[in-house]
Amino acid sequence: MKRTTPRWLRLVAAMLALAVIAAACGNDDDGDGPAAPADQAAPEATAAAPEATDGATAPEPTEAPDASEGGEPVDEPTERGEVTIGVLVPLTGELGEFGKIVADAIEFGVGEINAAGGTVCGDIRTVVADTGGDPETGIREATNMIESEGAIAILGPTSGIMVALVDLAKREEVVIMSPYAGTITLNELGGDFVYRTVSSDLGDGAASGLWLSTRGYGSVAFMVQNEESTISPAEVARTEVEEAGIDITDFVVYNPGQPSYQAELTSVLASDPDAIFLAGGQESGVTLIKEAVAGGFDGEWLFTADLAVPEIFDAVGAELINDKAFVEFADADPSLPEFISFEERYPGAGAPFAPNSFDMVTLVALSLEASGQCDGAGINSVIRGVSDGGTSVSTFAEGRDALASGDDINYEGASGPLVFDPSGTVSGAYTIQQAQNGEWVNVEFYPASTFVE
Repeated sequence: MKRTTPRWLRLVAAMLALAVIAAACGNDDDGDGPAAPADQAAPEATAAAPEATDGATAPEPTEAPDASEGGEPVDEPTERGEVTIGVLVPLTGELGEFGKIVADAIEFGVGEINAAGGTVCGDIRTVVADTGGDPETGIREATNMIESEGAIAILGPTSGIMVALVDLAKREEVVIMSPYAGTITLNELGGDFVYRTVSSDLGDGAASGLWLSTRGYGSVAFMVQNEESTISPAEVARTEVEEAGIDITDFVVYNPGQPSYQAELTSVLASDPDAIFLAGGQESGVTLIKEAVAGGFDGEWLFTADLAVPEIFDAVGAELINDKAFVEFADADPSLPEFISFEERYPGAGAPFAPNSFDMVTLVALSLEASGQCDGAGINSVIRGVSDGGTSVSTFAEGRDALASGDDINYEGASGPLVFDPSGTVSGAYTIQQAQNGEWVNVEFYPASTFVE
């Protein structure tokens, strides 16, 4: 670039000399480019100066104002960047309905964040993958999200998949977070890059056990699907029921995917319990319910969260469970102003785990703002801090503005307070619903304080 400067200066000098000669001779019709009027040639020369020098040799001081006539140079607009978050959920299989709820609530949160101007790292971009409830698929999709898509956080895995991803998350320093993975295995493994916006199955089991213990039953049978997410709460509930002095007639662990469960039901039906606690998925649960009623069971049911969907009424037949079936699941406190505000903004706020899902992505975005880092390590370093202590906020925009003002923040979620314990788990509230006229109706609510010792 320095070698071009003398050539440019010689060109300018030549143009000025020709202009003087042309003016002196009074010849404006020479036909050559350099013979153009001086008031045209000079702007061309000075306008070319910044490009020709490109910072190597500064133009003469008297030329700068002419080149920038009309004000300071205007910077070209820059495009907002992006930061990628993976949404890893079961869109098919027994938990497909819950996966769709979670994915939709995350996308709503992303929309709010981007509409508010995005994060310090840019707009949030989501990459969605279906696990089908299979841990191997979950590992493969999560690895692809990290290595190919650059995801810095992965939201939405179910219990078994969360456990399978713990090593990957810590090794790659990518935050994983779930709104419904209650497995008690995470009570030992979570807390560093591994978080959940729902309480552990210890809470689910406690809520189920409390309900069973206060219904006045003399005997209860347990039917438990052989999976991480169903065994955990059943074990805790069994302890609660035993401590209440209620007779547990059977504790049957069955394998899903069978065409019939009559063999497993033989002993249960022979004991004629007052109630059956069914901790199972939708496919196996539907078959079990139909076969139990056909076999003569006329008592009450308590289902775990997997059956807390409207579709169960068509699948089973509403007449088989109306007034006799109850379901327990982690839920938001509908009296909290943060939930009420969320419900006003989002039509699907009342669906199971929707508030917990919205809270996940909002926490991630606020953690990016608080850390100023655009990676999982940055999120992991501050996520506890943005949800415990400081100015109370309930949206990304509120939190971002408070952080920009130098304040510490306390994100109060739509699902409730989000104070993480050492395992990266929050305390939660629970709802009991009853099957009435073909739909689930709230009949009992246990706030998180119910289970705090």
